[in-house]
Amino acid sequence: MRAPLLTSAEVQTSLEPLRAAAKALRVGVATELQWATVGSAIEAAVLLEQRGLPRGLAEHLQSAGVALEEIRRRALASGTWLPVEIYLQEMEHVDTAVDLHEWQLLQLSAAEASLYALPATEMPLQQPTVDQAQGVLA
Repeated sequence: MRAPLLTSAEVQTSLEPLRAAAKALRVGVATELQWATVGSAIEAAVLLEQRGLPRGLAEHLQSAGVALEEIRRRALASGTWLPVEIYLQEMEHVDTAVDLHEWQLLQLSAAEASLYALPATEMPLQQPTVDQAQGVLA
């Protein structure tokens, strides 16, 4: 018998900061911290995919990573972070990755979530915004 999955409410609560950061990117007002929040979640999604939860998302996640790097390059063009307009294709890649990461989390039990929490040496761009039971999975 399979362990209970994370509830939709648990996943939604943990994704609120990520969704807010992605929205700020979408409307062209994102801070560097908001950019890092999205990047951190995508890095966590990549690590989950590499660990087999589930497979087949790598290309989508890689496209989002490339889009984020391009956004970062433009935002730092002056030497200091300035919010930039996001191209439609970039936002589609980021939104798809965020949705796929949510789907990943909905496939996990609380026990699996704690198993797949990253060791401190593998932490993404910033500290996670999810509760400790989920580690850095969102």
